[in-house]
Amino acid sequence: MQIGIIGLPNVGKSTIFNALTKAHAPVADYPFTTIEPNIGIVTVPDKRLEKLGEICKPEKLTPATIKFVDIAGLVKGASKGEGLGNKFLSHIREMDAIIHVMGCFREDSNQKEETEIIKTELFLADLDVVNKRISAVSPKAKCGIKEAKEELEILYRIKTDIEQGKVPASYPLPSTLYLLSVIPVIYVANINDKAVVPVNSVPINAKIENEMLDLSEDEKKELEVKSDLDKLILAGYKLLDLITFYTTVGTEIRAWNIKSGTVVQKAAGKIHTDFEKKFIKAEIFNFSELEKYGSEKKLHENGLARIEGKEYIVKDGDIIRIKI
Repeated sequence: MQIGIIGLPNVGKSTIFNALTKAHAPVADYPFTTIEPNIGIVTVPDKRLEKLGEICKPEKLTPATIKFVDIAGLVKGASKGEGLGNKFLSHIREMDAIIHVMGCFREDSNQKEETEIIKTELFLADLDVVNKRISAVSPKAKCGIKEAKEELEILYRIKTDIEQGKVPASYPLPSTLYLLSVIPVIYVANINDKAVVPVNSVPINAKIENEMLDLSEDEKKELEVKSDLDKLILAGYKLLDLITFYTTVGTEIRAWNIKSGTVVQKAAGKIHTDFEKKFIKAEIFNFSELEKYGSEKKLHENGLARIEGKEYIVKDGDIIRIKI
């Protein structure tokens, strides 16, 4: 899962990206920590994992992660190739969610105008994609091919929605389309101490967040400063509809993220492809139960460690042992 950070030039995208990746960098031996200069893997704040460490006392705790991508700044006309438009739009298509940064720290900031510029460019890019697909499908529909006729009908509905400024998400989208306007978005207000925070946005003071990177925890308490980056990461987690499950292997407890509603066999594939292919069953208990009873032994004594088959839907906080 990856979240793209977008916005107009000079609104603080890269500053927020740097604060996120430096403050929440994965443990040192996690592979592929730095993939490209504008991509970072960020650990997910997880108090349950910390509590599991206290209860089970493993040698190693490994948190779940999310990939953040600092995407090139957008300018008006990006859908027509202005600035880094084509690169900007192609990168967004690869994202599972978007953080849209607004430069609320600037005196001349106009959040409504900033959001409208980006919305318009995304809609225009989507309209171009839909029109090209209509041109490709129309000849097949005219020949009476049922699937083509059905797709064409949906494409015209999508086109109408886009032209009216509506997000076309009320019906199944053809798998051939990669629309930008349907990607879920979080609005982030990059503020200073005088900024007015727009409604339905996550306020982040990117300048202070970066200054805090050099402070110890004692210094933060003395200065009475607190990071808001956890709120942003967890908001992204929620937007992606992710839940966390845990595995205990040897001396390590590890957190994993999966989409809500995932069955346990599919979740096993997150750990290793062989676990999904050779899955037989899983022993499962939940963090809330372990926290309540204090030990795995007591869970077994009270019959709370369950054996589940491949169709079991994983719940947030489940601790899972895969049997293959």
